[in-house]
Amino acid sequence: MTVYYFHFQSGRRLIIDPEGVELSSLADALEVAAKLAAGLLDDREVACDWTRSAVRVEDQHQRRVLRLPMASVRARDSRSRALLN
Repeated sequence: MTVYYFHFQSGRRLIIDPEGVELSSLADALEVAAKLAAGLLDDREVACDWTRSAVRVEDQHQRRVLRLPMASVRARDSRSRALLN
């Protein structure tokens, strides 16, 4: 098990996840990052430039293991909604 930290970056602004989540794989971390990103996109109170924002995931050794751009999550959600309609 590895502890993954899910930080939110918008331009130069970085919001740090101080606690992290213990997960069994990088695939699980990607799934959590995608859910977090989708939740942020749905939150009407969050105002930022989504084209310059991303969820950054680091492991317990402070190594960046993935970066999920918010624009890619938004595009995937738009495609999914179009298929459902």
